[in-house]
Amino acid sequence: MKLITEEKEYLNSVREFCQKEIYPNISKWEKQGNVDDSLFQKAGTLGYLGLQHPEEYGGSNASFLLSILAQKEVAKVHGSSFFTLGASAGLFGYPIKYFGTESQKEKYLPPIIRGKKIGCLAVTEPEAGSDVMACKSKVYHKNGKLVLSGSKTFITNAPIADYAIVLAQYHSDANKGLTHFIVDLHQNGVTRGEPMKKMGLKASPTGELFFDEVELTEDCILGKVGAGFRQTMQAFNLERLSLSTWCVGVMEAAYEEAKQYAKIRKTFGKPIYRHPPVAELLAEMALLLMASKNWLVTTANLMDELLQQGKAIFAASSDCAALKLFCSRNAREVTNLAVQIFGGAGYLEESTVCRLYQDIRLAEIGGGTNEIQKQIIARGVIQDKFLDL
Repeated sequence: MKLITEEKEYLNSVREFCQKEIYPNISKWEKQGNVDDSLFQKAGTLGYLGLQHPEEYGGSNASFLLSILAQKEVAKVHGSSFFTLGASAGLFGYPIKYFGTESQKEKYLPPIIRGKKIGCLAVTEPEAGSDVMACKSKVYHKNGKLVLSGSKTFITNAPIADYAIVLAQYHSDANKGLTHFIVDLHQNGVTRGEPMKKMGLKASPTGELFFDEVELTEDCILGKVGAGFRQTMQAFNLERLSLSTWCVGVMEAAYEEAKQYAKIRKTFGKPIYRHPPVAELLAEMALLLMASKNWLVTTANLMDELLQQGKAIFAASSDCAALKLFCSRNAREVTNLAVQIFGGAGYLEESTVCRLYQDIRLAEIGGGTNEIQKQIIARGVIQDKFLDL
């Protein structure tokens, strides 16, 4: 990894931020079910929310490599903070960045980057998860106005977001099909379900959104009419890189917790790391972590190369799907082994490894299930779409 001095200094500032602003609040946030709103503004001041956004809107236009390394530091300390911040700056912000008009970028990106507003991406529905094309939410004309009706579920930040990018069916005069709409969630006709109680990521609020003839304008259309499915898949591609980053951060945390515990915990008169079975568990954790981290860095460098060559980063979709599958599997096993090393102490909810184990289960579901990733990988193999194979 080649980082200039300024980038190394920035990563140090992110680590300090995590220890000062996130770590002391984890217990409180996990109990209350969300991070404090001030975290968004503090992360904005740090420059974290604008890492990959254009400088003209308050971002820093950072490389993929620097971005994933910074994100990994947050993921390592607290998965919920990683998710709730990422859903706003990434899942909401990136589609605006890539598909928005100049006026849409000027309106939405600065407040998101500063942490003054919170965003989310609303795609999943009760009967449309992996099958995105089954989306039933719709936008239609009524009394000369555009209105949105439908519902969304399992939406990160739904209980707290100001804005949402909503995927819905739409028929215009010129085109039709799934289309993205930018929706102000404080409008009349928008209601929210109660925050969902989840296995893990308990401080990252997840919920439902209901739309009852919410009035929209043509300016709310994001990208092209009928291009919503393609735009969603491209957003998921970036999400898979982000999820892989989260997995590596979780693995680092679990590995370090287990290694430290193995040094201080004694049985039969000696530290447990000196017992071959425990030493083998640590070795397995290190192996999975190293392989995942190296592949993550390789993929980030690959995407930076695509940008430098003026090519679309979405060309790396097969690579990102494979990376996400690999890292999520490995993260599940690494956290499992960490709990095993801790024994009964790792089964207590107050332990860090217990939280990591609970959190990471989402990695094989979110951003497209691992079963879907296998289909993308297989298609990439047959069509020779892998860039790093």
